[in-house]
Amino acid sequence: MSKFQILGYLLPSECDAFNSYADTMNLNSSAVANLLILRELELQRLSELGHLQREYPRVECAKIVAHQSQGITKQAFTAHAKRYGLKPTAAAERLFRAELDEGWLKECLRQRV
Repeated sequence: MSKFQILGYLLPSECDAFNSYADTMNLNSSAVANLLILRELELQRLSELGHLQREYPRVECAKIVAHQSQGITKQAFTAHAKRYGLKPTAAAERLFRAELDEGWLKECLRQRV
């Protein structure tokens, strides 16, 4: 287990969909979560994703974890989320839900350069 993590809590059905999505690319959910977090740090779309914020009791949710070997990304993402008045967990949840709707990463993998 890594020392640095960014968590997001989704409904079990969303979590299953996220894990299945990652599987279709031969990635684990942590790798996908980290790529989405890095994308967010570049594009800064959190304000556009407010409609994806949900409040569910944690006992009803499943966890997606972005494991990191260093704290640099976690620190940057925490500061970024704070600028939008969010905790990193709430910000990550928005990103994970957005990806389920958009399929950005999978589309990137299909593109030829």
